Amino acid sequence: MDEERPFVPDLPAGYTIRRIEWDDAPEVAAVYAAAYPADTDYPLVETAAVRSTLLGDPDVAAFVAETDDGVTGTATIEYDSLDEGNAQICKLAVHPDHQGRGLGRELLKHRLNVLHADEAFSGLVYSAAVTSHPASQHNLLARGFAPFSIHKDFQGGYFGPRNESEVITLYTPSIDYDERDVYVPERYRHVVERTLANASLDLLGRRIRTVNTVTYPQADQVEMALSRERGFLWEVTAGGDESWARTEAEIRAAMREEDVHLMVPVDANARRLIALYEPLEADGFSPAGFVPDWLSRDGDRRDAFVFQHPPDDTPTEVAVVDDVKALIDTLGLDYRVVAAHDRYWDLELEL
Repeated sequence: MDEERPFVPDLPAGYTIRRIEWDDAPEVAAVYAAAYPADTDYPLVETAAVRSTLLGDPDVAAFVAETDDGVTGTATIEYDSLDEGNAQICKLAVHPDHQGRGLGRELLKHRLNVLHADEAFSGLVYSAAVTSHPASQHNLLARGFAPFSIHKDFQGGYFGPRNESEVITLYTPSIDYDERDVYVPERYRHVVERTLANASLDLLGRRIRTVNTVTYPQADQVEMALSRERGFLWEVTAGGDESWARTEAEIRAAMREEDVHLMVPVDANARRLIALYEPLEADGFSPAGFVPDWLSRDGDRRDAFVFQHPPDDTPTEVAVVDDVKALIDTLGLDYRVVAAHDRYWDLELEL
């Protein structure tokens, strides 16, 4: 991003952070195994998975926190994680014997410093915070992240029997300030305004153009470019030759699969793609949020209005901090307050 390292390390005495090495794999797997429930199917509890995922992938930079006695925590940067040019802050785990000492905070700061010092990287930095750990949400928001979308039952149930919901948070200094047009129906204008206001009072230069969809061409008149690099992800950008009829048929087929959360980020900088909002809603999709710079098309960053279709419509419990609850309120999602705590809320979330 740049040569500046904005975060001053404040590790507890006796701890250091460094890049992972091949011989660390057994200890790293042991940290994940200790941090996750005993019956988890999280893959990185296995040494072989640590080596293939964290050491065998050139797009992954993994780090360990350690003392003289061995590895105590681990965390990762994944480059080109969701789209070209971005970086995901992910895979944090701290051994239970060393939790409560600020290692999660220091591993986050260390990775952000690495990205700031990387002259070859200038993209969007994001993190998907699970809703079972409000402390991780606090950690991200305190370091310059903000919530932009929330996805119900998105991730495999690594922490329990149910799938985990996730909050997509962006490191706001990494978002481009760009005077570009954003096209959304009038009913979603407030979603774009309030999410962008998390990062900039002047909305990062975006110009919000609301369009009357009643007078706009129908979806079957729109051609698009569609990305299906992952089973859950259906990115829609302009400039392609895919038809909506074909896309909708494939999305409906995917909806019939069990236990699959579908995410459809629509290029919000392409005026004609506004024709897809109502058909997606008619197929049972609901808004998950607005994520600036989320997509890449021909080397250009594009903003995304994100729709979601969870694997089922049963309520799910989430633990969220105030800023995430405010996002849920902005999206108009239904929920019941289960409990209000000093620093977070337990909600029963519906869609």
